[in-house]
Amino acid sequence: MSDRARSTICFFEADPSHALARRAGTEGVGTFMLMFAATGSAVVAANFGAPVAAALLLHAVATSGALVALILAFGAVSGGHFNPVITAGQWLRGERSSRCAVAYAICQIIGAIAGAMLARIVFPAPAMPLATAGRALVASEVIATAGLMVIVFGVSRARHAEAGPFAVGAWLTGMILYTPSSYANPAIAIGALVAAGPIMLTPATAALFVVAQLAGGLLAVLVVSLGYGPDASRAQQGPLP
Repeated sequence: MSDRARSTICFFEADPSHALARRAGTEGVGTFMLMFAATGSAVVAANFGAPVAAALLLHAVATSGALVALILAFGAVSGGHFNPVITAGQWLRGERSSRCAVAYAICQIIGAIAGAMLARIVFPAPAMPLATAGRALVASEVIATAGLMVIVFGVSRARHAEAGPFAVGAWLTGMILYTPSSYANPAIAIGALVAAGPIMLTPATAALFVVAQLAGGLLAVLVVSLGYGPDASRAQQGPLP
């Protein structure tokens, strides 16, 4: 597969010859910005004292809008993952090397933690009770993450690169509005350990959410593989370096 052909596939780098440090660093910066937007919007909504529905809408639009913009801005460089589950899913599908996947995940997590710490400084957050992860929240994380990953990999396989960021944003908006929990991203869940405001998580809850998100990602890989079958062109090309 040529670089030009690869660039038409959503969430794949336009030029995989870029140094891994540049691509992984871009993932870190993007995740940093996403975490800042997610944390800040949740705090601002809480400080407004808005009704729950209005606060959820503000948070959903701000977070999803930021994610769409970040994918459009950085996708050509790094693939625009900002989510270790996407990176791990590509690794499982043989689309990304182990070295690249580990570098991406490390930078994504560091970026999320840094974004949460900056948001603590910028946004004065009210004291909030921390949610305890019950079965409904854990199940919601599995569903939200699985759906997100199905859209990511499904759009990639359908060769609709231009629609990818908006499809992801639409799904995330819906999940934030009508599911009990929709972090759908291990980096964001880990960053939430040091966040302030409504997005903050306890260590036990974050750990359960990460496990649920990884399970959702694995489920999505199976669903997409069942629907589309093996990607012969990707198998011939080999994993991204």
